Amino acid sequence: SVRSMALSKLVRVSQPVGPFRLLGKVVEGFQRGSTQLGWPTANLDPAAFEDSLDNSQEGVYVGWALVENEQLPRAAQVVHKAVLSIGWNPFYKNKQRTVEAYLCHDFGDLKFYGSPMRLLICGFVRPQADFSSMEALVDAIAADVAYGMACLDDPPFEHLRTDSLFA
Repeated sequence: SVRSMALSKLVRVSQPVGPFRLLGKVVEGFQRGSTQLGWPTANLDPAAFEDSLDNSQEGVYVGWALVENEQLPRAAQVVHKAVLSIGWNPFYKNKQRTVEAYLCHDFGDLKFYGSPMRLLICGFVRPQADFSSMEALVDAIAADVAYGMACLDDPPFEHLRTDSLFA
């Protein structure tokens, strides 16, 4: 069990998984991503993943995401890098398992709840961890995003940006 790890002890890897191809609607989450953490996330409807990710380890993953919404600016209507959390988020003691994807694009204040999202999960980065403070959690997320974005530029992940899921 992973408990209260010091930030320096978080070991990040780029281990290929799946890929898992998910399609579901973006649903409202706990409104913590952008307000408390500074990392807005697109939360996937649990119906889209509850069967396919049953045996997956809780943790931080990387992948590619496309939000289908013609109201979004053209630059937002493309496949984006995604760094995501799968699990119960120990810091917040969630009661429901979530898939929360941070899409590596500045959507500004645009909300796209209800929009279909295609999400391809292709790499495992680290297990879920509990943090002793909000600051430690925010620092870990920043490091996860930087690490995850770099991972997606390399084989075996980069070519999945053009996966048939997004065609």
